[in-house]
Amino acid sequence: MRICHFADSHLGAGENHPRRGKSGLTLRQEDMITAFCEAVDKIIRIKPDLCIHAGDLFHSVRPINRVMAIAGEQFYRLAQENGIPTVIIGGNHDTPKQPHLGSALEVYSRIENLHIAAGGEIEVFEIGDCKCHALPHCLTTDAQNEQLTRCLPDPNARYNVLIAHGVAAGMREFSMADLGEQELPLDILDRFDYAALGHFHNFCQVSRRAFYAGSTERLSQSERTAAKGFAVVDLEPFRVSFHEINCRQMVDIAAIDATGKRGDELARILREQIERVDAGDKIVRVSVTGVSEETLKTIPAQEIAALKQNSFALDIRFEKEKADGVAPEFGRSSIGRLDVAFVEFLDTVELEGFDRQRLKREALQYLAVEE
Repeated sequence: MRICHFADSHLGAGENHPRRGKSGLTLRQEDMITAFCEAVDKIIRIKPDLCIHAGDLFHSVRPINRVMAIAGEQFYRLAQENGIPTVIIGGNHDTPKQPHLGSALEVYSRIENLHIAAGGEIEVFEIGDCKCHALPHCLTTDAQNEQLTRCLPDPNARYNVLIAHGVAAGMREFSMADLGEQELPLDILDRFDYAALGHFHNFCQVSRRAFYAGSTERLSQSERTAAKGFAVVDLEPFRVSFHEINCRQMVDIAAIDATGKRGDELARILREQIERVDAGDKIVRVSVTGVSEETLKTIPAQEIAALKQNSFALDIRFEKEKADGVAPEFGRSSIGRLDVAFVEFLDTVELEGFDRQRLKREALQYLAVEE
């Protein structure tokens, strides 16, 4: 039996990218969709006996209509048009904290050959010779622990596959530092012929037959060197291979020391370094250390603005020179990591009774003058 296993597509992520494409979505949102569609195309060509998406299809619990429509079209192609049995579970990003809201995944329940587990309880789907034990993200750790007691392979099934979303227990390297992430005990993973995991964004093996497929696009600079794609699993004889897909390149430029430099000299060095990596289609980050008040006063703002305009995404982090006994501060003249992180955080939490857009506007206004 052959399985294609992918996860963590985070469709809808990238809404704060400054440029928009013809679709009306930002270019980063389009990146997420393009990578997801390429994965589906390749899976259709492989035509496995089973396809699994192990959670976080969407970046937030309320994805925008266009993103939902595109995801639906792709799963229709995969499961109904091409007859590939497909199982999707809810991850921590696309599972609402209030059960009455329901999961956005449920709108796809009428697609033939598509099986969805998004209600906070384990569901078992029988697909050919395989029993798929699909454990979606649960609202609480206690709720998940209760569901884990039901993760029992069927001795009468030829194959038993577990599908789950979370952190392999005791392995901090697989944590994404997300609110609500939950642990998956290794002894439970090892009960199954294969454990298809989601949550960690890089492809890797966790235990004997448990693997993370990784995300289908890069979502942070920490993933800049990691290939993105999906796993292809043969259960008998057991073998797992990784199929890579194209995604946006991320580059970290070596830190630049601004000690003793005027702003115009620093701008020239920045321009040379950024042009060297051809930033027009890459996500580029660079830290500038030892920045003095004089440097900040003399740096040509128009030139920094032009560098950003000519780059796909450019994050310049200015670190002020360290005074005796004073910790260094970070400038906010780049993309603004704190404000971006806070806005992205707001998209992952329920804000019933609050105006989400107003909260974003006021938070950005506050953070813009914070320094």
